[in-house]
Amino acid sequence: MLSEKNAAGRRLDEGVSEPMTTHGRYTASDSSFAQSTGNAATKGLVLIAVAVVIGFLLLWQGGVGGDSSPEVAAADDASIDAGNEDASSGGTDDAPADDGSGDGDDAALDEDSGATTDTTPVTPTTRPLGEVKVAIANGVGVSGLAGQQSELLKTAGFVTIAVNAKNNTELSAVYYVDGYALEAEAVALELGATGAVLRPATSPEELVADPNQIEGFHIFVILGSDRVLG
Repeated sequence: MLSEKNAAGRRLDEGVSEPMTTHGRYTASDSSFAQSTGNAATKGLVLIAVAVVIGFLLLWQGGVGGDSSPEVAAADDASIDAGNEDASSGGTDDAPADDGSGDGDDAALDEDSGATTDTTPVTPTTRPLGEVKVAIANGVGVSGLAGQQSELLKTAGFVTIAVNAKNNTELSAVYYVDGYALEAEAVALELGATGAVLRPATSPEELVADPNQIEGFHIFVILGSDRVLG
């Protein structure tokens, strides 16, 4: 029996070539090894393509572990904020309670309706008007002028008397005894004047024709020809 080495040499001498098989031998003559190699390459390309597609989808959706729905997250944040606000306000949607003053509504109503508010100045007095005695002296010589202004002040609440001035005068004035400056100012306002006509009454008896008529009085109105006091 020929040895394996001799058999191989014989085959080479005879010009016969034998493809290797597994473990270093050539493939068979039907190219089965080339076919298997081609199939493996095709499978590899397919797997790579699938991996690329999956990676693209993951990136498009926001990546691994990312949030694929930012709008939903924003809505959740808004709902959380709203919940916090409700918690801080006692969990109610009611409007702020009215403080009962109604000033804002009244002001808006007046502005919309065009209604005018009462702008009559507050009478600057420290005593009830019924305790303030006012003498109105006619220093113009027009009959009935002192009586007319006396009735006006009486309607306002003062205690009044109409007398004649000691002398006719051009300048109107409101004189007052000590402590009655505010009441004198109220008298001037009632007669349509300002505080510019106020004077301290140092000698009331020198203002009227009959001093006995003004005993116990506090304010003395002298009606002059300038008609500042009516």
